[in-house]
Amino acid sequence: MTSASRWFAGAVALFAAAWGWAFVRLPERVPTHFGAGGEADAWSSRSAALWTFAALGLGTAALFAGLVRFLERIGVEHLTIPNPEHWKQPEHLGRLRRLLAEDMWWLGAATLVLLAVVQVLVVRAAGMDDPDLGPEGPVLIGLYAAVVIARTVWVVRRRYAVPGPA
Repeated sequence: MTSASRWFAGAVALFAAAWGWAFVRLPERVPTHFGAGGEADAWSSRSAALWTFAALGLGTAALFAGLVRFLERIGVEHLTIPNPEHWKQPEHLGRLRRLLAEDMWWLGAATLVLLAVVQVLVVRAAGMDDPDLGPEGPVLIGLYAAVVIARTVWVVRRRYAVPGPA
C-alpha cells in the first residue's frame, strides 16, 4: 500500500466516523441546503440525510478507486499529460502510472475529508435553533479549492516536468 493510498484509506475512515457521528446525533429534521449567507433554506428527514451522506461517501470512494484502476489499464495514447514526449516513452510508463495513481488517491482523500467536514457542519447546524453553517463552511470549501488548485499547478509545473540528469 502506497503512502497516497494510505491517506485515501484514512480519509475513508474519517468519512465513516463522521457518518457514524451523524447517525447518532442528527435529529429527525435536518438542514440539507444552505443559502449564500450560510443559512439553512431546505430540509430533509434524518434518514434521507443519512442515505445521502452515505451515497456521497461511497460514491466518491468508488469513483476514485475506480479511476486508479482505470489509469492502470488505459492505453497511453489516451492520456493527456504535460511533457508527453518524455512520459509516454516505454521506459517511463511505470513511473507515470504510479504518479497518476498517487494523484488520484490524493484528490480522492482531499474530497472525502471535505465531505466528512461538511457532514460535521450539517450535524452542528441541525442542533441550532436558527441553523447555519457559520463562517467555517465557506472558509473550508474555499480552502479545499485553494489546496486543489495549488496542487494542480504543482502537478503540471513540477511533478510531471522532465527530470534533469541524475
